[in-house]
Amino acid sequence: MSFIQFASFRTLCTLLALVFSLSTTQASQLSPLWLEAKGEGTLSVIFISGNGNDSTVWKDVEPVIRDLGVRTVVYDRAGLGKSPLWEGDYTVQGEADDLRAALSAHAIDGPIIIVAHSYGGYITALLSEDMQQLQGIVLVDAGLSTDLTLDVLQYIHDEYTPQFEAVEKAAPKLAKAVIPVVKAFPATAKRMQSVTIPKHLPVIDILAETSWLKDPQLVKEQRKIHADFVAASPTRSSLIAKGSGHNVMKDKPEYVVDAVTQMLEQVR
Repeated sequence: MSFIQFASFRTLCTLLALVFSLSTTQASQLSPLWLEAKGEGTLSVIFISGNGNDSTVWKDVEPVIRDLGVRTVVYDRAGLGKSPLWEGDYTVQGEADDLRAALSAHAIDGPIIIVAHSYGGYITALLSEDMQQLQGIVLVDAGLSTDLTLDVLQYIHDEYTPQFEAVEKAAPKLAKAVIPVVKAFPATAKRMQSVTIPKHLPVIDILAETSWLKDPQLVKEQRKIHADFVAASPTRSSLIAKGSGHNVMKDKPEYVVDAVTQMLEQVR
């Protein structure tokens, strides 16, 4: 039975979550990600893009941050830009493992700050649980481990599934990297249920003034989730990127630059 043939997406969420929780093995996903480190310094700032975006989305931010006297690291997530597609079935855990392996291969083992956009927030949350070198996080209209509610999953399904065929025809390579991520959202939501960003880590949570969600009620609920996340620790703060849509680093890069600069001052 195909992804679209399920009568109820909520039923799909339940079934995939059950399969995920019962599985004792995970398909190999490690792939040699393309990664580029520039600049000097013991502290590295790592940029993680959202679904469908390669590392070029950071072109208006990365050079400015590098000029602050730190090493910057950009990379292409599997199947995007210069990185090959993953091996085996897609999982968000595999994404985190891929990045961890790439950082190790490039000897990026000093203190780091992660700047994550959109889906990159889930990857960041997984890394934060046991990455001792992580000193701070800047979330750029990014996902939180608690924001994949059933209503949001239903919205993602209804909004993006009808676009699959058009994407496959117009950009088949991109489709291979993007569609499996969308289809895996129920399993990703299940994995995120057991993930928590440590409360001692400094976090700046940037929210776009115009959400990627088109449903006003969902936007309100997501704002509340982010507010609760920030309120849970005095090391966390938030701000609204006025005049920006979801791609804050493109629409209003100064918000990202200012937040990273603030984070650098805090952790140095």
